[in-house]
Amino acid sequence: MILPALLLAQIVSATPRGPVIAHDGRIELHGRWSAQGVENATAIVTGRDQVAVLDALNNEAVIADLATGKTRRVQTAETPIGGAFVGNQLHVLTRDGGELRGDFLRESNGMLYVYSRTKGTLTQVGSDRKVQVAPFAADFEIGGRTGYLVFPREAKIRTVDLAAMKVTGAVSVGAVPVDIAFAGGGTAITARILAVADPSAKRVWLTEGTQSTLQAVARGFLRGFLGLGLFGNRSSQFPTGVDRVIIRDKVWIAYDSSSGTLYRFTKSKSSVIAKGIAPQASAITADGVVYWKDGKLVTAR
Repeated sequence: MILPALLLAQIVSATPRGPVIAHDGRIELHGRWSAQGVENATAIVTGRDQVAVLDALNNEAVIADLATGKTRRVQTAETPIGGAFVGNQLHVLTRDGGELRGDFLRESNGMLYVYSRTKGTLTQVGSDRKVQVAPFAADFEIGGRTGYLVFPREAKIRTVDLAAMKVTGAVSVGAVPVDIAFAGGGTAITARILAVADPSAKRVWLTEGTQSTLQAVARGFLRGFLGLGLFGNRSSQFPTGVDRVIIRDKVWIAYDSSSGTLYRFTKSKSSVIAKGIAPQASAITADGVVYWKDGKLVTAR
C-alpha cells in the first residue's frame, strides 16, 4: 500500500522550461526558483508561460510565472480538480460548483471541452454544442479533431468528431481499459496509434485511432505493398496492473498506482524504473523520465 502521505503534495509536471514540482507547501521549477505554494497540492496545470497548482481541499490555486517564479493566489469554486490554459488565461474545472463543472477538461485549438461522467455528455465550452456519448468514461483525450473516451465496463473506446460534435464509432480494446495516450502514427502507413493501459490484463494495448474508410484502405494497401505488419506484438506485458500511460516522442512510461511502480516500455517489453512513487510524482521531460522520491527529483535517462 502507498502511504497516505504520498498521495498529496508531491506532484511533478513537465513544462517548456523544465520540470515543476509541488511539494511541502512549495512550488519549484527545478534548479531555477522556488516559491510558496498551496497547503495540499492535488493537481498541476501547465501552460506555455505559466503553471498553476490546485488545492482541492482549500479551494484555491497558486499561479506562477515560469520565467520569474512570481506567484499569485486565487480562490476557486468548490473542489477544483483540473484546468487548462488558453493563452495566459487559466480555466479551472471543478467538481461541485462554478462555471466549469465535470470530470475532464481538455483544450484543442483554443477551444475547451468538458466531459461529465455521470451525465455522459461532452460539451464545447462557450457554446451550446454538446453530444451525448455514454456515462462513466475513465479517460478523455483529444488527438487532432477527434475526441477519444475510454469505457472500462464495456472495454471500448468511443470516438467523437469535435467539428461536428458527433459520435463516430467505437472499438473494443482489452479487458478493462482505463487510460490512453497517443503513440505516434498519423502517417501514410498508419492512423494515429493509441496506447491503452489495462490493469486487469497487465498490459498496454496498441490500437489504431479513427480514420475514414478511404484512409484505412489506402494505408492497408501501402502496408501490404511494403511488407509491413501494423505493430508486430500489439501489447506490452507488465508484472503488475498498470493503470496510467504517458508518452512523449520516443519515451513511453506506464504506472501502477496500486504498487507505486513506474515502468519504461516499448511495443514488446517493459522494465522497472522505480518503485514507491506517488501517483502524480513523475513526468517525461526533454532530459528523460523524472520522478520525486525521498525529497529529491531523480532523472532516469
